Amino acid sequence: MQGLADRSRAPKNPKASITEQKRKRFKGLFMNKRWLFFFLKISIALVAMLILIKTVTLSDIYSAFRNPEKPIFILLAIFLLFPNLLLQWYRWHCLLRLIKPEVTFFESVSSLFGGMVVGFVTPGRIGEVGRPLFLKGVDRLQTVGLVFIDKFYAFVTILIGGIWGLTLLIMYLANYTPFLVWPLCVIALMVSGGSIVIALHPDWMRSLLYNFSLLLTHRDKMKRFIIGMEHFQKKQAKSFLIFSFLLYGIYILQFCFLAFAFQPISWTTALTATTATIFTKTLIPVSLADLGVREGASLYFFLQFHVEKVTAFNSSILLFSINVLIPTLFGLFFLHRLSWKED
Repeated sequence: MQGLADRSRAPKNPKASITEQKRKRFKGLFMNKRWLFFFLKISIALVAMLILIKTVTLSDIYSAFRNPEKPIFILLAIFLLFPNLLLQWYRWHCLLRLIKPEVTFFESVSSLFGGMVVGFVTPGRIGEVGRPLFLKGVDRLQTVGLVFIDKFYAFVTILIGGIWGLTLLIMYLANYTPFLVWPLCVIALMVSGGSIVIALHPDWMRSLLYNFSLLLTHRDKMKRFIIGMEHFQKKQAKSFLIFSFLLYGIYILQFCFLAFAFQPISWTTALTATTATIFTKTLIPVSLADLGVREGASLYFFLQFHVEKVTAFNSSILLFSINVLIPTLFGLFFLHRLSWKED
C-alpha cells in the first residue's frame, strides 16, 4: 500500500515536470537580468549626475536656485505644464477612441499617467508601452500599437527640431561659411520634408511592419499590434502631427524659459541649444529617466554659445522636475488600477 501511495504522488508526466522546471529557471534568470539592467541604469544616472555636479559645483547650483535673475520665467514654465499635459491626454484619448469609442476621460487619464510611472524607470521612457496595463476591455497588443503611433509622431517632431538645431549650431561654429550653410540647409530640409511625408502616410508604416512580421515566427502577436493601427488613417495623421508639433513647441518653450530665468540669452541661442539637447538625449536613452544624459547634453550645447554651466544644468534639471517628476508622482495615484492579467 505504501508503494502504491508513493507512486500516486509521483508526477504522471516527467517530461512536463522538466519543462516546467526549465520555464521557472528561465523566468528567474530573466527577472534577475531585468533587475540587473534596472540597477545598471540607476548607476549610469547617478555617476553621470555626480560628474556633472562636480563640474558645475554644488555651491553654484544652489546659489543660482536661490537667486534666479528672472524667477517669473520659472513660473511660466510651470504654468505651461498644464497645456502640455492637456495635449498629451488629448492625443492619447483620440488614439484610444480608435479601438474603444466609449473610452472615458478617467480611463485615458489613468492610462496616460500610469504609463508615466512605468516609463519613469526605463531609458527613453519606453516603459510607457505599459499604458495598456491600466485599461480594461481592450486588446493590449492593439493598444501597444497606439502607443507606438504616439511615440513615433513625438519622435518625428524631435527629429525635425533637432536637425535644425544642430544645423544652426554647426553654422554658428563654422562662422556661417557659405559652402557649408547651403548643404546643411538642404540636408535639414530633406530630413524634415521626408519625415513629414512619412508621418502623413501611416499606411506606409503599417506595410513596413507587416513585411517585417513575415520574418517573425510569432506573427499572430505582430498582427494584433498592426491591427491596432489600422483605424489611424491620413485624416487622423494630419491632425495628430499638428498636435504633436504643438506639444513639442510647448516643451521647447518651457526649456527656453527656464534658461532665461538664470541668465539673459538670445532666443536663437536658447532654441538652438534646447532643440539639440532634446534630440541628443532622445538618441541616447541609457539612464534612468534620461538623468545625466539630458543635463550633460545641455551643458555641451549651451557652452558652445558661452552660456554659464549653471544655467545649462539648472534649466535642464528643472525641466525634468516639471515635465517628468511631477506627472510621475501624480501617476502614483493610479497604480491601483494596474493589472497584469488581460481581460
